[in-house]
Amino acid sequence: MTTRITIEDHVVPQLLTSAIEAYEIEHRFHRNGRAQIAVETYGLLWGYVLPARNDRDLCIICNMATVETSAIRHEDWVMPNPESLIMKRDFFQSYWPNIELVGTFHSHPYSGQRDVIGIRGWRASDTDKNHWPWFHENLSPELPAMAHLIVTIAALERRGWARPQRLPLGEADTGFVLSSGYRKLWIKAYASEKIDEETYECSENTFLDIPALLQRFG
Repeated sequence: MTTRITIEDHVVPQLLTSAIEAYEIEHRFHRNGRAQIAVETYGLLWGYVLPARNDRDLCIICNMATVETSAIRHEDWVMPNPESLIMKRDFFQSYWPNIELVGTFHSHPYSGQRDVIGIRGWRASDTDKNHWPWFHENLSPELPAMAHLIVTIAALERRGWARPQRLPLGEADTGFVLSSGYRKLWIKAYASEKIDEETYECSENTFLDIPALLQRFG
């Protein structure tokens, strides 16, 4: 089953600026604390799910994103607070029941684009692939599938601009790569799928659609 993931226009700034802020801006726990930079960030995707029907694939529409400010951030990992995840889900269910928790996003920071290309740093880690089924089972078990995005960021030596392109190396359907100023960004989609009441699995069989990328960066 292919899971189609559509990211609406007003979600894109939240995804990109969250990754850029975590990468470029110093983070401190207090004024005199040690500064952290180039750390990962984590957030939630909200919207609705259109089930598969006839010849139409299951489709996840993302029309809102929120950032987990309580997540513990590191250069190589990020750990969301489960209490915050549950609080936000329940809050939305109480006051905006038409908006569902449909997925997650997080960033992968790298010092330069060669580091990314050398190890295909836009791809999920084993930790990511274990986290997403857990998240699905514990936060939105009623959904047949959820969307999970990785926003990878690296610095460019020279200011650049390039039209958004599909990912290389046989991963075209699953994401995009673009340049903006002194940074390069890769966006890749995964899905978690509900196999049965006790089984949730990670899937790379996705098609990512972000119309705003070509409209804003094309």
